[in-house]
Amino acid sequence: MKKQLFSLLILLSFAFSVSAQKPSETEANLRKHVVYLASDALDGRRTGEAGATSAAGYVANMFANYKLKGGISQTVNGKTSKNYLQPFPYISGVAIADSGNTFTLDVAKNDGQKMTFDDKPGFKPIGSSPNGQISDREVIFAGYGIVSEAQKYDDYRNLDVRNKVVIAYDGNAGDKNSRFDAYTKAKIAKDKGAVGLLLISRESDIEKDKLAVMKYDQAAGETALPTLLITRKTAADLFGTTETKVSEIEKILAANNDSAFRVIVEINSKAIVGFRVNLVKKQTEAYNVIGVLEGNDSVLKNEAIIIGAHYDHLGHGGQGSLAVNSTGIHHGADDNASGVAAMLELARQFVKEKKNKRTIIFIAFGGEEEGLLGSKHYVNNPVFPLDKTIAMINMDMVGRLKDEKLTVGGIGTANEWKGLVEGKNNISLAKTPTPVNLPKPNTPPESQAKTTMISNVVSTALPFNLQLNEDGFGPSDHSSFYGKQIPVLFFFTGTHEDYHKPSDTADKISYDGLLKITEYVGEIVKSIDQNQTKPTYKVAQSSGTGGGRMSFNVSLGTVPAYGDATDGMLIDAVRDNSPAAKSGLKAGDKIIKLAGKDVRNVQDYTIILGELKADTEYEIVVMRGAEKLMLKITPAARK
Repeated sequence: MKKQLFSLLILLSFAFSVSAQKPSETEANLRKHVVYLASDALDGRRTGEAGATSAAGYVANMFANYKLKGGISQTVNGKTSKNYLQPFPYISGVAIADSGNTFTLDVAKNDGQKMTFDDKPGFKPIGSSPNGQISDREVIFAGYGIVSEAQKYDDYRNLDVRNKVVIAYDGNAGDKNSRFDAYTKAKIAKDKGAVGLLLISRESDIEKDKLAVMKYDQAAGETALPTLLITRKTAADLFGTTETKVSEIEKILAANNDSAFRVIVEINSKAIVGFRVNLVKKQTEAYNVIGVLEGNDSVLKNEAIIIGAHYDHLGHGGQGSLAVNSTGIHHGADDNASGVAAMLELARQFVKEKKNKRTIIFIAFGGEEEGLLGSKHYVNNPVFPLDKTIAMINMDMVGRLKDEKLTVGGIGTANEWKGLVEGKNNISLAKTPTPVNLPKPNTPPESQAKTTMISNVVSTALPFNLQLNEDGFGPSDHSSFYGKQIPVLFFFTGTHEDYHKPSDTADKISYDGLLKITEYVGEIVKSIDQNQTKPTYKVAQSSGTGGGRMSFNVSLGTVPAYGDATDGMLIDAVRDNSPAAKSGLKAGDKIIKLAGKDVRNVQDYTIILGELKADTEYEIVVMRGAEKLMLKITPAARK
């Protein structure tokens, strides 16, 4: 892959060489970047896929053309050089191994009769299942396999599933959007002592079931137990009945979802199952792209300002898409080609002016849509000391300015931010028509210089209608830096009907607005850079959104480290004065148990969190290095 990427960089360096441009051509540059990054040629820029690698190559070539220094050192044949790509590990998918996936059902063990499904479509491991083997275990039917204290519902009431395999219907009383997914049901089964889980397919054809699609959620990781999807015919064999009866039982459960009503199923009392899951994770490298502009002040150059934006998006949909069942290219023009375009244009301008006193580091992050993977990797592997990094400026979705509304997050992370952000909200822009070269949408790089357009006239700009937010945490890359006690600012023009859909295309970007925001952010960065005194970090007031992408009735004040894990959930940061802080939790702790239930990863943690009550004390067990600590924590009601 690295050899292919090197060839790509050489190609792009010819296709996108930057000639000397007039200041009035800033909008043309912004448009060029957005149009290419959001084109069909980049295939939606899903992390780990070729389109994202091409996007990383494009940004790297822009940095090279601007004469930024590479942020990453590499040694080849004893010679050390700098490049722009910071790789981080990424699991792009999962596949069923050629052998080693088996399922046996012994319905009459004493008679020696056994059915095997090695070569029949009677079962299929789900893509999020851990590998493992289970031999000769009794099967216990648990309805939908759901326990919900909030709903006063318990499918496990009076059931002993310890060291057994649970069989349950997928879904929740016919609700296809139920939050009780395979992760949740496997977690519940494990907490009850089960060793495996069988989920009965909702479809008559197992291959049409969404769980049969081999996919891997990088942020959620694996289910708590080896988990198989089984056909309705296999379920009928296991129950000792017919497929018609399997459907009748499901309808009865769906119509009577009160746990006080129990459906008695006469599963063959001699039914014993064994199965083995053998999946292969597809690992690839993803990249952050890092360019460095060294400061020209002998003292202040030892401090850095980071300007960042994520370049990845959603590929052809799937996880994260809001276009149900769509396989079309999710172009991601606003999310986040717009932020990358602004970051690249700021890099060009700062290099051209060469007036920066402090070192400015420009970073295009990968893996943001998968759980801030690239920025989390960077803060754990920085190219410049974090204790000398005085600010992080993040632009994510800045291409749809409407009614002049601009959200600026992180205002509460430095004493100086509010005055600075409001004080710079008075810029004026004016330019005259200038002939420029612009690419057509979906035009290949080698042909893009052939299209000529005239830029529009922009009159004097009005100040922004600023929407200020105190919190330094949130669902974008600045959160990773605030977790390391670095002041942050986050610029965002809001969501819209095209968010996370194929229709987020380059023609819908407000290029006048993007130009205005780029200039505004540039003025803010210049002010930070020129001020002899660095911003004063402070703890910001929580907005109640947490550090992740889910909302709950209670809050603990932890910021999870999203990523694949099987031995606990690592904490990236702890909010000051939060329940977590009061309990003694610290950044770097790994939660392994909460409220008496095992925590293996973020998914387990969020499942448990959804069941906790405010103002009720729970036990939380963490690993701090090699030391196991048992602490008490009392969740707070989320405001």
